[in-house]
Amino acid sequence: MREIPIKQVNSLIKQLLKSKEPKCVVLLTKKKDRSLTIEVDSGQMKLTEQGYENTVNTFAIADNVARHAFTAAFKREFPRSHQVYVSEK
Repeated sequence: MREIPIKQVNSLIKQLLKSKEPKCVVLLTKKKDRSLTIEVDSGQMKLTEQGYENTVNTFAIADNVARHAFTAAFKREFPRSHQVYVSEK
């Protein structure tokens, strides 16, 4: 698990959505009490929120809806964070 600045998360998600292979990325706060899990597999993105809201949503990557949903969830779960822990699987 590594810690990255919040501005690098957007480029990480862009790369994740463009890749053709299945991947899973977990983003955690400094206290590790809130998290976002993004699983990409065959044109679908599964977004799991744990913390402020506990939800699981699935989106098609072809739309911009997936990216907008991630941005909204990210702002909700990480409102004042400057650093984020990242775990890739």
